Amino acid sequence: MSNAKHNVQLRVQTPRGLWSMSEPKEADRRPEYEQSAKVQDVIGDARAVFKFVENDSKYTLFQGKQQLEPQRTLVSYHIEANALLTLSVQGGNA
Repeated sequence: MSNAKHNVQLRVQTPRGLWSMSEPKEADRRPEYEQSAKVQDVIGDARAVFKFVENDSKYTLFQGKQQLEPQRTLVSYHIEANALLTLSVQGGNA
């Protein structure tokens, strides 16, 4: 139980669907992170789940209208459990 307060479960909306603790069913990982995890870790995992393989695309994570910097930690943005983040994909064939 002591681990629960240090981890945060997220929801990530992508152009290919929602990634959550239950969706998509076939996902090989879930959006549960230590608060010290970096934004880029979430982006990388969301790309893997939805098979965004285009390296020439720009992947950006947002909380509301705020763009999250890849090198910063989740805790630095005060991201709460079950927060909805949005993965923006620009360029390539998203």
